[in-house]
Amino acid sequence: MKIDITKLTKMNKYKENLLVSDEAIFSYLTKVANINHKLKHITTDKYYSVTTSKHINYVANQYNYKVIRTYNQPNNKRGY
Repeated sequence: MKIDITKLTKMNKYKENLLVSDEAIFSYLTKVANINHKLKHITTDKYYSVTTSKHINYVANQYNYKVIRTYNQPNNKRGY
């Protein structure tokens, strides 16, 4: 997937590593979640680090959207 980074928006917080398009959230230039404005939710299908999770949750809070995780959450902090 090609991304035109000039069309991505920086949020007020996490300005260096968090970018948002109309349809997705990017953490460190990696697509980490999809945004559905019609249903007002953000979906992610993979477990991410604490920092990336903060990025996803921050955008959700700014938009007042619900985060939907479509993966099994790990039993511990190490991801397994």
